[in-house]
Amino acid sequence: MSIQKGRSLLPARKSVSKKTEPTGAGFWRGIPAGLGASAVTALGLLLLFSIIAYASPDPDALIAPLGFAGMILSCLAGGVGVGLGCRSGVLPCALLCSCAYLGLCLLLGLFFGGELRQTLTLGLGLGASIGIRAGLCVLFCAAAVLTSVLHAKLHAPRHLRR
Repeated sequence: MSIQKGRSLLPARKSVSKKTEPTGAGFWRGIPAGLGASAVTALGLLLLFSIIAYASPDPDALIAPLGFAGMILSCLAGGVGVGLGCRSGVLPCALLCSCAYLGLCLLLGLFFGGELRQTLTLGLGLGASIGIRAGLCVLFCAAAVLTSVLHAKLHAPRHLRR
């Protein structure tokens, strides 16, 4: 019986190839995930905040702060949805999704009466309202990038984690 050098008694390990998706598939998967997360969070918060506002003695004083808090939290949830759903190009995907979401919010605000429209613009001028919306886009993108980085770090092989 001869022993060959370099041969192992253990079976050879076969490489397992992962199925790769087309280049743009992850990008287009992140947009519905972000819009869905934003919309579901916004509707849930709208219900919760309306119950809180009408339970208080002066509901008119709480409408603007609760509405602004709802916009912030729904943008954060949308960013998390984009970060989890998009595999490549997270920042452009988040930027496109945040602009679509805030545009949809602005479009829906046009269908309501004057008092509600003033509440949706937070009673501010056009420049301040645009600045707040730009800040919400930045928040949306930051949440998406941070979620993507954390998701990649948590799902990396153990020897690559640091």
